[in-house]
Amino acid sequence: MNFTFFTKPSTRLRILIAPALVVLLVVIGWAVQPPSGFTPDVAAWRPFSVHPAVWVSLGVGFGAYLVSIWIWVLKPLNPASSLFALSGVMTLLFTFASTRSFMASPLPDGLVTALQTLNLLAASGFGMVMIALFLIYPARLPYWRWILAAVVTVFGLWTLVRGFGPLRHPASVQPITFLEMVGIILAALGQVVAARRDPRQRAIAVWLGASVLLGAGTFIALVSVPNLFGHSALIKPQYAFAAFLIIYAGLAVGLVRYRLFDLGGWAFQLIFHACVALAVLAVDTFLIGSLSLAPGPALGLVLFGMAFLYMPLREFAWRRLTRRHTPDDAGIFRSVVEAALQPSGPQRAQGWEQLLRDIYSPLDIVAEAQSMAMPQIAAEGLALHLPAVASSPALTLRYPQAGRGLFSQRDLATAEQIVALMRHAEESRGAYDRGVNEERTRIARDIHDNIGAQLLRALHSGAAERKDDMIRDTLADLRDVINNAQAHDLPLASSLADLRAETADRLSPHDVSLVWRVDTPADTPLAPSRLHALRSLVREAASNTIKHAGAGTLTVEIGIDDRHLSLCVEDDGRGFAVDTVSLGHGLDNMKARAESLGGDFSLASPLAGQAAGVRLVARIPLPAQEPAS
Repeated sequence: MNFTFFTKPSTRLRILIAPALVVLLVVIGWAVQPPSGFTPDVAAWRPFSVHPAVWVSLGVGFGAYLVSIWIWVLKPLNPASSLFALSGVMTLLFTFASTRSFMASPLPDGLVTALQTLNLLAASGFGMVMIALFLIYPARLPYWRWILAAVVTVFGLWTLVRGFGPLRHPASVQPITFLEMVGIILAALGQVVAARRDPRQRAIAVWLGASVLLGAGTFIALVSVPNLFGHSALIKPQYAFAAFLIIYAGLAVGLVRYRLFDLGGWAFQLIFHACVALAVLAVDTFLIGSLSLAPGPALGLVLFGMAFLYMPLREFAWRRLTRRHTPDDAGIFRSVVEAALQPSGPQRAQGWEQLLRDIYSPLDIVAEAQSMAMPQIAAEGLALHLPAVASSPALTLRYPQAGRGLFSQRDLATAEQIVALMRHAEESRGAYDRGVNEERTRIARDIHDNIGAQLLRALHSGAAERKDDMIRDTLADLRDVINNAQAHDLPLASSLADLRAETADRLSPHDVSLVWRVDTPADTPLAPSRLHALRSLVREAASNTIKHAGAGTLTVEIGIDDRHLSLCVEDDGRGFAVDTVSLGHGLDNMKARAESLGGDFSLASPLAGQAAGVRLVARIPLPAQEPAS
């Protein structure tokens, strides 16, 4: 026989649901029978609009049973889930048994007595099981065994005495259940006190305490207390059974530890809404009793008043109860920017870590070897994983609020926002740094290509007055290099004329003749960046010819074709092997300058058909607004 079939949770769930479903269908069939007795004639059955208390009882009992066994099939070896499942069986029994008074079909006296006894035993058993559950979950309370033994002994004997023997009175279940409900509440509050030093256990205990206080407290206030003092229940007990679903829903969430980090906030909201409902009922009762208002107008007046008070009161209470000493949004933004703009990596990492301490107050921050894309909550809210940002490795924050709380969904949302903000600030700082480096590189390149060439020209000038003019021109160019002052397009013809004269003056002392060819329209304007690049390329080429080539002639050809500015510089010097000689700063700058404007740069030596010589060719694209020839 294949026993693994019965070990599947889905199989266990179906097996446990089947008998409860059969009992539910039997009770429903019994509820619709006519006063004349059982009949298979459907036409003679009572309509399904029989007393609503029947359907409330059946729905509560079956719903509580389904929730409890569902948790048990997921955790069959957990003592708390086993007690939870047993409480569901008890709830199913006493809610189904309580429908006997609403049946139209007459019942034998023996069956009525048996159902009364079953109601007594199941209701009392529910109370004892729930007390046992809260004695061991979420933590085992001190002396829980002795307390449980006392509870079972006292309530067990009391139930047996009332159910059997000479003092038998099965209908007197209310005193027993009242004290058991009080015991459940005390056990839940004991869990809250016991878990005050453990954030995870405290979150569960507060959530369960809120659920029990609301569920059990509602039943006690509406049914148990009035009956205890000899009055009728405020509502039918079958309606009050619905409050037990609050307990079962709360226990189910607590046992599966679903979103443990948010249970504290949920507990507050649950209690707050319950208090609002009680306030509505209390004010409504006061208005009806004191001002002799009809129930309808009184309720309308209360709801109208609550519409103005509810949201402000809720916001105020939420802020007071969840207030933390954390920076405001402006402070967080300022801290992120300050950390991102620190000059060194360790300083940025230190600023990021200090920001996290200010926001979350963790007891421990640990660097992790592996990073993730986005922040994540771990260890049921005890830890928060953060990706690597701000020159800092991935971090894990542990025990927030100085160990007094858990990381919540709100904390996770805040972490996602500050991580995104820090990444944006880092990208902006990176763009700024790249801009600074590019500007430094431009200035260094211009100084090397232009200023150096012009100073070399002045150095080799024999005329003192001419030397002074060259130095003044060099200082003017230096100011342009630093300030990048020229912003408007310049006429190409006049600029090339100045460049030709300057180049000829530089070559003349070294017995190098200049051949200058220009094929561009006279009125062609050129952007300062391209004119500056052209001037720098010619100056650097002339400097290399003077210092290294030993040439007799330097040929410069400038033209505009196919929306490109082309430059070809050629000398008849000794040349060099391009494949075996690395580029120096000058040639390297020339190549970088052309490529920075989207162009290309090539070098050839020796020239085709010759034993020596060097040719430099650069092509720089022109913007669309610049007219081509």
